[in-house]
Amino acid sequence: MGNNKGFSLIELLLVLAILLIVSSMAVPSYLAAKARANEAAAASSIRAIMSAQNLYRNTFGTFGVLADLGTDYLTDQKLASGEKSGYYFDTTPGARTAYEYTVTAEPVLSMGPSASGARYYFGDETSVVRFSLTGPADPGSPPMQ
Repeated sequence: MGNNKGFSLIELLLVLAILLIVSSMAVPSYLAAKARANEAAAASSIRAIMSAQNLYRNTFGTFGVLADLGTDYLTDQKLASGEKSGYYFDTTPGARTAYEYTVTAEPVLSMGPSASGARYYFGDETSVVRFSLTGPADPGSPPMQ
């Protein structure tokens, strides 16, 4: 008999089992880090929308909707479409369009292992970003630090 080279089936199965164990430890950490990154991006996008609203008001005399901010190149087109980094965004002028507006962000998927984020965000003409972990944020939600 000649000299056999290669791996046995048992050796290959053992390596596969080790790889599965390592990946089962790494994937949840990756998903949690991705959700935290989405939350940070959403908070930053809320700030960008508030800044764009102020620029829009200085130019046109009233606050605008999200599509207007994108049309006038005050936000990027991805954000103006209403969805970015695992969050849905919306901004609307208030009853007094020259003085009020609100902006909200909610995660596309807020629960489960593949959640895009757990925090909901809110901002308005006060330029304070507020958040909630239990549902949509509002003017009574705590401010971000």
